[in-house]
Amino acid sequence: MTATEKNSLGLEIATIQPVIASLGELLANYQVFYTNLRGLHWNIKGDKFYELHELYEEYYNEMAEIIDETAERIVILGGVPANNFSDYLKLATVKEITGVSDWKVGVDNVFATLQLLLGQLRALHSLAVKSGDHGTVSLANHGIKNFEKKIWMLSAYCRE
Repeated sequence: MTATEKNSLGLEIATIQPVIASLGELLANYQVFYTNLRGLHWNIKGDKFYELHELYEEYYNEMAEIIDETAERIVILGGVPANNFSDYLKLATVKEITGVSDWKVGVDNVFATLQLLLGQLRALHSLAVKSGDHGTVSLANHGIKNFEKKIWMLSAYCRE
């Protein structure tokens, strides 16, 4: 019987590969979402301009940190994160948006994207638990809590 191969963290390489792949998909979705938020920030018009212009800036600044943490987690686990947009677009399920200036269309897009990311984080959490990867469990838990709050707040904002 041969010993199971482990990475430098003591995690089994075979069981951590699906976690790395899930993190890679999440990273791709985060990058597309970040870019979408920048576009929404630049193009918003109308009576909700000030509040949404600031909100989108807050969101994309936060996403920049989340993107970095996610890419670093991939490296920590022994993977190599994608770092170009052509690869992100191949992996992402979040779709690019462009030229959106209507506040309702923008908020609806952000809401739907947060719901998608929340589902992806919950799936990542399950994979990480199964592989004994407590660091990724923690990253997923933090993201779940963060996105659940954003979804709740956006629901209160525009979904009477």
